[in-house]
Amino acid sequence: MPSAPDAPVSAVMLDEGKTLLADALAAGQLDVAYVAALSDVYDRYFRQRLQEWAEVNASQADGFALAAVGGYGRRELCPASDIDVLLLFPSEPPDWASELARFLFFPLWDRGVELGHGVRAVSGCLELAGCDPKVLASLVDLRFLAGEAAIVVDLTARLEAGSFPAHAAGFAEWLEKGNKERGRTYGDAGGMLEPDLKNGLGGLRDWQQVRWLMRLDPGREADARLLADDLAALEDDARFVLTARMHLHRLCGRKNDKLYFEFQERLAEAMGFGRRGDRRAVERFLSLLLRRMADIKALRQSVWPLLAGHLGALDLAAPATSVGDGLQDAPEGLRFAPGLTDFQAMERAMPLFAVCAALGKAPSHETMGRLRGLAAELGRLAEVSPRTGRMLYDSLSDIMPADVSGAALDALSASGVLEAILPQFARVKDNVSYDVYHVHPVGRHSLEAVRLLAELRVGPACRARELLDGLPRPELAYWGLLLHDMGKGLGGAHAEKGAQLAEDMLSRLSAPPEARHMIAALVREHLLLPETATGRDLSDRDVVARAAGRVATVEALDMLVLIARCDGLATGPQAWTGWKESLVFDLYGKLRAAIEQGRLFGADDARIMLAARDSLREAARDRFSPEALEALLLAMPPRYLVSQPVETILGHLDLLAELDAAEAEDRRMKPGDRAGRDVAALTYTALPGGDGFTVTVAARQVRGLFPTVTGVLALHDLSIHEADVFRWEDGVVILSLRTGNPPDVIYSDEVFARVSRAVRYALCGKLFLAYRLAQKRGGFALSLAVAGPKSPPEVAIDNKASDLFTVIDVSCDDRVGLLYDIARTLAEMGLETHLAKVMTPAGRVRDVFYVRGPAGRRVEDPEQLAEIKAALLHRLADDPCTLR
Repeated sequence: MPSAPDAPVSAVMLDEGKTLLADALAAGQLDVAYVAALSDVYDRYFRQRLQEWAEVNASQADGFALAAVGGYGRRELCPASDIDVLLLFPSEPPDWASELARFLFFPLWDRGVELGHGVRAVSGCLELAGCDPKVLASLVDLRFLAGEAAIVVDLTARLEAGSFPAHAAGFAEWLEKGNKERGRTYGDAGGMLEPDLKNGLGGLRDWQQVRWLMRLDPGREADARLLADDLAALEDDARFVLTARMHLHRLCGRKNDKLYFEFQERLAEAMGFGRRGDRRAVERFLSLLLRRMADIKALRQSVWPLLAGHLGALDLAAPATSVGDGLQDAPEGLRFAPGLTDFQAMERAMPLFAVCAALGKAPSHETMGRLRGLAAELGRLAEVSPRTGRMLYDSLSDIMPADVSGAALDALSASGVLEAILPQFARVKDNVSYDVYHVHPVGRHSLEAVRLLAELRVGPACRARELLDGLPRPELAYWGLLLHDMGKGLGGAHAEKGAQLAEDMLSRLSAPPEARHMIAALVREHLLLPETATGRDLSDRDVVARAAGRVATVEALDMLVLIARCDGLATGPQAWTGWKESLVFDLYGKLRAAIEQGRLFGADDARIMLAARDSLREAARDRFSPEALEALLLAMPPRYLVSQPVETILGHLDLLAELDAAEAEDRRMKPGDRAGRDVAALTYTALPGGDGFTVTVAARQVRGLFPTVTGVLALHDLSIHEADVFRWEDGVVILSLRTGNPPDVIYSDEVFARVSRAVRYALCGKLFLAYRLAQKRGGFALSLAVAGPKSPPEVAIDNKASDLFTVIDVSCDDRVGLLYDIARTLAEMGLETHLAKVMTPAGRVRDVFYVRGPAGRRVEDPEQLAEIKAALLHRLADDPCTLR
C-alpha cells in the first residue's frame, strides 16, 4: 500500500521492499527465494524501527530483544503470511514495554499486516511452552531479529536444556493427534483436486512437523545421516508446494491456502507449466503437485514412529510380535523379521501387505525402503514367471476385500510394488481430469473405489451389500474397480481401451482366462448402468434389451451395480446421489428380469396397457361418464400407460379436472378467441425423505409449455432432475418433473404458489422469462455459483438409441436458466420434447432429451439434424440469459 506522507522511514522502506518483491514475483523474476527475501524485508523493518525508537528513547533502548517465530522464524513468508514476533525481556517486562510494542507494531497494523505478537519475559515463554504445544512449536523456530542477542541465546539454551527434552514426547503425541483432526477437517491433500496447501495431509504442515521432530531429536545427527536421501526429497517436494502457496497468495490477494479451481489455471501459468487456457498444462501442474504432496504425507507418516521413538513417545525397544512367517508387528510398524535375505523378503512381500490389510497398519519406514528396492524385481518376475504372476494375482485378490482401512493398497502404491506389478497403473496414477466432477487423481480414485467396496462388505445391511454377499466370485468386482480407469489419458473411449489394457495386465499375471475375460468386460461396461439409467428412457424396451445384451449374465449385472456405486462414491459427492442410485436399481430390476426370464417389463406391453385401462375404468368410474372416461383412455399414449402407475394416472385425471375448471373460468373472465387457452394447472408433492418434489403440470394445446415451466422453476431456484412429457391424442400435455428443494423448504407452499402464478403469467404474456432470467443471472446470487474449469458445450444427436425418438445429449457448464435455453431452442426448431433427464454434478450439466419432429416422428433429415446441433451450440455459447 502507498505510504502516508508522515509514515516512518522504516515503514516506507518496508512498503518499497514489498512492492519490489511483488513486482518481481508477478513478472516471473523470482522463484521460492521470494519467501526468504520477504522475511529479510521485514527483518530490515524491525531493525530500523528499533533504531527509530532508540533515537527518541535513548534510556529505553536496551534490555530487550526482538525474535521471529513460526513461519517468519523459518524465513518462509508468503505474500499474505502472518508475521509472528516476540518482544522478549530477561525478566518481567517494564512499564514502557507496551509503548514499545505499539511503536513497533502500529505501522504494520496500519498496513493490514496480520501480526501475531507477544510481549513476554523469558520465564513466561518457558512456562507457556510447557503447557501449550502450539507455543512450543512456534519456539522451535525461534530466530533472533534485533536488540540484545544474549536474551534470545539464553531462551534458546533453556529451551534445549529443559523444555524440549521434558515435553518432546507429549509434543510428538499432540502432533499425531492433530494430524487425525487435520485429515477430518482438510482432507488428504495429495488425493484432492482442490487441496489445502498448508493444512491438508501432505501439505506444508507435514514438512514442518518432520523438521520440528528432527530439531527435538536428541539423536538428530545420526537420524539426519540415516534419512539423508528422504529428507532431501522431502525438501524438494516441499519447496515446490511452498512455491505454489506463494503464488496462490499473490493471485488471491489475501491469505488463502486452499487451491480452488478458479485459481488453478493462473497458478499453473505462474509456475511455468503453460499459458492460461491450456487444460493440459493445468493437468500436468496438478498431477505433479498432488504427487509431491502424496510423497510428503507418506514420508511424514513413515518417519514419525522412528522420530517419536527417539523423543520418548513410542517405545522402540518393545518386543515385536510375530504376525506370520518372517513377518513382525513392531512398534515402528510392520516389518520383515531380522536376517531375511532380499529373496526371502521378496517371497514375503505380498503376505506383508495382507497383514497390512488385516490389521490396518502400515509398514515401517525401513521396510518401505526395502520394498521400494524389491519392487522392480517383483515386476520383472511377474513378466517372466507365470508362477510368480499367478501368485501376485491371487494375493491381490485376497488383499483387496480385506483392506477396509485402505492401508494395504496405500502401502502397495507408495512402495511402487503395485505400479511394478501393473505398469499401466503407474501411467494413470497421477492423471488428473481438470473438471469439477472428479475430486481425486485417477490412482487415488481407483484405490478409494476398491476400499469402498471392501468397506461395504463389513458395513450395515443394504441392497448393495446383499449383492456383494451373493457374488460367487467377488474378487472379480474388486479387480474391475482397480482397473476400471486404466484407459484414461489415451484419448477418448477410455472404457474400451481400458478393457484391452486389463486383458493385457491380467494375462501378464497369468490370471485364469475366464476371470480375465470377465474383468475386462466389467471394465468395458463399467459406465453402462449409470449412463443408461440417467440418460435413457427406461420405459423403452429397446433400451433395456440392448443393455441386457451387453451385460449377458446376472453375475456380471450384480458386479456392475457394485462398480457403478463405488466408482460414483469415489468420484465425488455429486456423482452418486440417492436419486441416481434409485435410477440405477430401477434399471437393475428391468435388466435382471430380462436376463433371467427373457422379459423386459414383467409381461408384454399390450397386457400391461390393457390391465392399466381396466384398473382405471374401475377406479375412475365415479368421476367421469363412461363415454368421457373411454375417450380419455383412448387418448393416453402407450408409453404413458406402460410407465406410469395407476395411482399416478388417477392423480393426473384429478389435475385435468382442475384444468377444465381453470379453462372455464378463463373463458368467463375474458371472452374472445383466446379465452380458455394458454391455461395450465399445477400440483406438487414432496418426495419421500425430503429429497425434493414431484411437480405436475397439465395443459391443453399450449405451445412452449416445457420451456415455460423450466424457466419459471429456474426463476424460483428449483433445480430440475428429470422431466417426462406425455402428449395425449386429444391435445392434452402432462408434464411431470422431479425437482430439488427450494432454498427454504419450510415455505415450499408459498414458493409453489408463486410458481403456479408465474406459469400463468408467462403463458399469457404478462411475464417475459428471458428478461427475468437475465436479471437473475446478473444478480448478487450468482456470485455464489460454483467456480471451476470452463469447458465448451457439447451436443450429440443419436437416432439409434430409440426407435421412436431422436435423442439429443447436451453437456455444458451450468448457468441460471440453462434448461430453459435448451428447451426454448428445441421448441423454436419445431421439436416436441417427450422426455428429459438432467444431471448437474458440481456445475457441469448433462441433459438428455427425447424429441420428435413436427410430423410426430424421429428427425431423419441430415441437414435438419445438423441445424439442430448448430442452433443448440449457438444458444449455449451465446448465453442469452445475460442482459446486454
